[in-house]
Amino acid sequence: MENVILIGMPGAGKSTVGVVLAKRLGYRFIDSDLVIQEHYGKLLQDLIEEEGTEGFWQIEDEVNATIKSKKTVIATGGSAVYGTKAMQHFHRMGIIVYLKLSYEEIAERVGDLHSRGVTLRDGQTLRDLYEERLPLYERYADLTVECDGKALREIVKELDERLREAEEKRQEEKAAKSRKKKAPGKEILKDKDIREPLFSFLEETYGKVRIIEEKTMGRSRADIVMVVPDALYGIEIKSDADTYVRLADQVRDYDHYFDYNLVVVGSSHGEHVPEHVPAYWGIITVEIVDGQFDFYILRHPSPNPKMKWKRKLELLWRPELAQIQEWNGMPKYKVLNKAKVSDKILERVPEKIPEDVLRRQISEVLFERDYSKVQEVLAEYRKSEMEKRIEQEADPEERQRLIEQREQKRKVASQNLVHPRRRRRRRR
Repeated sequence: MENVILIGMPGAGKSTVGVVLAKRLGYRFIDSDLVIQEHYGKLLQDLIEEEGTEGFWQIEDEVNATIKSKKTVIATGGSAVYGTKAMQHFHRMGIIVYLKLSYEEIAERVGDLHSRGVTLRDGQTLRDLYEERLPLYERYADLTVECDGKALREIVKELDERLREAEEKRQEEKAAKSRKKKAPGKEILKDKDIREPLFSFLEETYGKVRIIEEKTMGRSRADIVMVVPDALYGIEIKSDADTYVRLADQVRDYDHYFDYNLVVVGSSHGEHVPEHVPAYWGIITVEIVDGQFDFYILRHPSPNPKMKWKRKLELLWRPELAQIQEWNGMPKYKVLNKAKVSDKILERVPEKIPEDVLRRQISEVLFERDYSKVQEVLAEYRKSEMEKRIEQEADPEERQRLIEQREQKRKVASQNLVHPRRRRRRRR
C-alpha cells in the first residue's frame, strides 16, 4: 500500500484522522492545504479572495497533481474532488478513503464557514455544498468509512483494518496471478478485458439498458450497475485473475441495493462460483473461443429477497429524489436531506406509491443521469423560487425589485453566519 488519501467535507476530521493513522501505519503525513500555502506563500483564504472560488479550485488541482510521496497519509482539502487531474493522480498513487459524515454532524462541527476558508459560491449554503460534493466523494472513493457517532480511535481502528484487508486482497491476487499457468488454447481474462464485450452482451440480452460503472454501495463498490426500465441489476465481475477473498462481504452489500444480482466469471471460476453466491444470483461465464468473447448464461437471476428500498434510494442524487417527489405529487421538502426525503417517499410505499411504479421511476431518472453535468444539475436544483421568478420576469422594474429583495435576504443570512469567536483560517 503506497499511500492513503483522505477526502471528505470540511469538518470531517481528515487532518486529525490522518495524523493518528499515519502514526499507526508508520507513514509520513501531508496536509495538502499546507502544501498549497507553502507553494504560494499565502494563506488559503487570501488565495480564495484573490482568485475567486473557481480560480482557487484550479490552483488546488494543479498543486495536488504535483504531490509525490511513498508510504504517506495525505489529508486533502474539502474541495479537492473538483480537480479531475489531481483525483486521477491520487488514484494512481494510492487508495482514496472518504470520511463520511451526515449533514447534521458536519453542520455542528463546521461553525463559521468563512473563517474556515471554505470555498462557497454566492448565495450557497452549507447544505448546498454538502449535496453538491456528496456524489463526487462517492465517485472517487475506493473505501468509505461512516464516521457518525464514532470516536477517533474507532475510526482509525476500522480504517486500519480495512486498509490491511485491501492490501491482503491485493497481495493474494498478485500471488494468484503468479501461480496461474495459462491453459493450452485458453486465454486468462482480466476484468478490463471483459467489460466492453460484456456491455454489448448485456444490451443484446436485456434490450434497453444504461450501464453505470464503479458505484459505491455500503462498504463495497459495485463493478456495474445495469439499469433496465423496471429494475436495477448489480453485477460483480470475477475474472480469471481474481479471487473469492472478499466476495462474501460484497454479496451482502449487493443484496441490500439491487433488485437482481449477477456475477460474471472467467471460465476458471465457472465450476465453483455457485458455491460462493446465493441461489437467486444469476451467473454468466465468459471465455475466448476462436478469438471471440463467448458469454453463456449459466443461471438466470431471480428477484433479490433482501433488497432494501432505503439503500436503493441512496443511489440517487438529491435532485433525482426531487423528481420522484414531483411525479408522486409530494411536497418539495427542500430543507430535508437525502435520508429524510427517502423516508418521506417510503412512507407512501406501497399504499400511495406502488412498488412497481417506484421501480420504474428510479430507472427513469437513472437513464437520464449525466455525470458530465453533475454540478449544473445540483445548481439548478438548489436554485430558489426567487431566482426562478427573477429569470422569468419580463418587466424590468419588477425584476429589479425582486433582485433587491433577494440581495436583502442574502445580507440578512450573511449577518446571521457571523460567529463571535474567531477561528483559525483552515479549510478541512
